[in-house]
Amino acid sequence: MTSSRTLAIALLLVLVAGPLTASAQGREMSTADRVAMLYAPQLNFTRDGDPLIRLGILEGRDSVEFTPTQPIRVMPHGEGGAEIHLPANTTYTVSITDSRAGEYKHWVVVDRVSVDKRARVDDVNRQWTQRGYIPESFEVGGLFAVHGQLFDSRVILVCVGGTATLAEANKIRAQLEARYGIAGAMHSERLKFPSGLLTLKGKGVDVTVQHRDVMWASAMPGKEETIAYTIPNIRKSYERGEETRRYTGSLIFAADRNGKVVVINSLGAEKVLKGVVPAEVYASAPENALQAQAIAARNEIFAAIGVRNLADPYMLRADVYDQVYGGIDVEHPRTSAAVEATRGEVMLYGTQIVNAVYSSNAAGFTENNENVWDAEPRPHLRGKLDTAAANLPAQFKGGVTEAKLEAFLASDFPAYSKDAPVGSAALYRWTRTVEAKTPIAWLKEAGHDIGRIKDVKVLSRGVSGRVIRFELKGEKSDAVIERELNVRRLFGGLRSGLFIVTFDRDKNGFVTNFHFRGGGFGHGVGMCQTGAVGMAAKGHSHKEILLHYYQGIGIRKLY
Repeated sequence: MTSSRTLAIALLLVLVAGPLTASAQGREMSTADRVAMLYAPQLNFTRDGDPLIRLGILEGRDSVEFTPTQPIRVMPHGEGGAEIHLPANTTYTVSITDSRAGEYKHWVVVDRVSVDKRARVDDVNRQWTQRGYIPESFEVGGLFAVHGQLFDSRVILVCVGGTATLAEANKIRAQLEARYGIAGAMHSERLKFPSGLLTLKGKGVDVTVQHRDVMWASAMPGKEETIAYTIPNIRKSYERGEETRRYTGSLIFAADRNGKVVVINSLGAEKVLKGVVPAEVYASAPENALQAQAIAARNEIFAAIGVRNLADPYMLRADVYDQVYGGIDVEHPRTSAAVEATRGEVMLYGTQIVNAVYSSNAAGFTENNENVWDAEPRPHLRGKLDTAAANLPAQFKGGVTEAKLEAFLASDFPAYSKDAPVGSAALYRWTRTVEAKTPIAWLKEAGHDIGRIKDVKVLSRGVSGRVIRFELKGEKSDAVIERELNVRRLFGGLRSGLFIVTFDRDKNGFVTNFHFRGGGFGHGVGMCQTGAVGMAAKGHSHKEILLHYYQGIGIRKLY
C-alpha cells in the first residue's frame, strides 16, 4: 500500500503538468484524443466479445462518490497509460474544478429519414419551409461491423431551431409537439468540448489523483464483471427522489455539458440488458416473451449508437430518456436467462437496425408509426390485427374505421393481449371521464385559448381506429389537434388514442365532461408487450413473436 501511495503522489506532478502519452495506431494519443473518443460513434469490445456500451448514470454534480468491492486501477489516460492501484471497500470522491461548459447548438428533430431514402429529405425540407422554419439536416449513426456481421444505424435527422440554449430549443419543441405531433427528440450539435480538472481522493487513503477532462476507474484485468461500485444519489427512474445503486464494469469520469461531473458506466451490452429488461417486462412472463423483449431492448441499444447523445460523452442515458438501467441489483434470474439465450441477436430490415418500438397493450390492433408521430412511415411498423391468421375477424381486416369502431371495442375475437396471463391484459378495454377544463388548460399552455368548448369532432383515425386528428370548437376559436400522442396529452394522458367519446353539457350548451370508452395502453406501434406474453403462452417462439409485430424483418446473431 505504501508503494501505491508513493506512485500516485509522484504521478500527480506529471499528470497535472501534461498528458502522459500512449501509443495508438502508430502515433501518440493525447488527452484531447481520449476525450474525442468518448464522443465518437465507435464500438469496442469486452474480453468475451460483447460490444462495450457507455451509459450516463449521473451528471450535473460538483462531486460524486463511489465505493468498490475490489481493488481498482485509476487510469488518468485510459487503458495503456499509467495506473494507480487503490484498495477495495474505500469511498472515493471525484470532484471537478476550473471547469468550463461546452458550446452547442440545439436542434429539434422534426423527422428521421432512412439513408436509403435520402431523396425524401427535399420533400421534408419543403414541408417545414412552408411551415415557416429553416430546416437543417444531419446524417448520424454509422455502418458497423461486429465479428464480420454488418448493421447500419445511419439516419438523416431533419431539424429546426439551432438555438444557443437548450431552454430555447425546448420551447420550440413544445410548440411543435402541440401543433404538429412530432416525436419531440433533440439533437445537440457540439461546437466546443466542455472541460475541467478532475480530482480523485479516497477516504482514509493518503492519495490524490488529478487529470484534466477525463479519468477512468476499473477493476483489475478480468474482474470487470465481478466488481461492484456502490454509488449514492442516483435519480430514481419513475418517481422523485434519489437512491443508491450498484454497478459493475468500469467507471469513466468526465466533464458534462455544463462543466460538472458526469459518471459513465462502461460495460458489455449483454450486462446492460440484464439491468434493462426487468424494467420493461414482468419477470414472471413466459420465457419466449422475455426473449422477445430482450431482443427488442438490444435493438434499442444499437439503434442509438451514433444517433443519440452525440453532444455527450456517453452513448445512452440510463434513465427514461433512453433506457432505464437500474444497475446489478435489479437483475432477475429469468430475465437474465432470456438475455443469455438470445445473446447477440438483433432485428434487421436489410442491414438497417430496426427501431424496435413497443407499447404495453395494443388493444387487438397495432398502429402505423406515422399516425402516432409526424415521421417517415416505417415498413416494419405497419398496423395489423393482433391475433392468429386463422382468427382474423373479416370485418376488421381492412382496418378499424369510424363506422366499425363500436363493433371493434365490443368484439370478442381472441386477440393476443386480451387473455394474456399478465396484469396489463386488464387494460385491453377501459373507461375514463375527463373534465372539460383539462383540454382547455392544455391548449392554453400551447398558446391557444379557445374559451369554453362548444363541440368536438374526430376528423380522422389511423388503421387501428386510433384518433390522429381531433377538433375542438370553442367560444373564441377552434383547435385541431394532430397525431395520436397529442390527443392523449390533450386529455391529461389518456391510456391510448383508441376510443369513442361522448360528453355532457351545461345549461348553456358548453361541454363540461368527456366520457371515454377505449382500449389499450400506449401508442400501439410495434410490439404489443402484453400480446407478446399472450403469444408465448400459446406456444409461439420468440422469433415468431417478433416476426408477427415487426413486418419484413430478419433476426440475425451479431456476436
